[in-house]
Amino acid sequence: MYQEASFSGVLRILFWFFVISMAIRLLARLLLPYILKKSEQTMRARMQQMQDQQRPQRHEGEVTIEKNSSAHKTAGAGDYVDYIEIKD
Repeated sequence: MYQEASFSGVLRILFWFFVISMAIRLLARLLLPYILKKSEQTMRARMQQMQDQQRPQRHEGEVTIEKNSSAHKTAGAGDYVDYIEIKD
């Protein structure tokens, strides 16, 4: 059984393709900004929550000094080279 493509069938397919593509575009223009705004808000909330967890809670007026202990370790950093200063 062979079926021939009719001109009206081809036009019907093109029409529905055009209608569906326009509907997708319209939905994307209406829904995409809302979806992006919601995802941005949730991402900001997550980042704020992570920052609050990492930062220790301090009372007002409390002073603390934090030192990086790895910065002071210079032992084994290299060989000591003795030099003589030459004056002209």
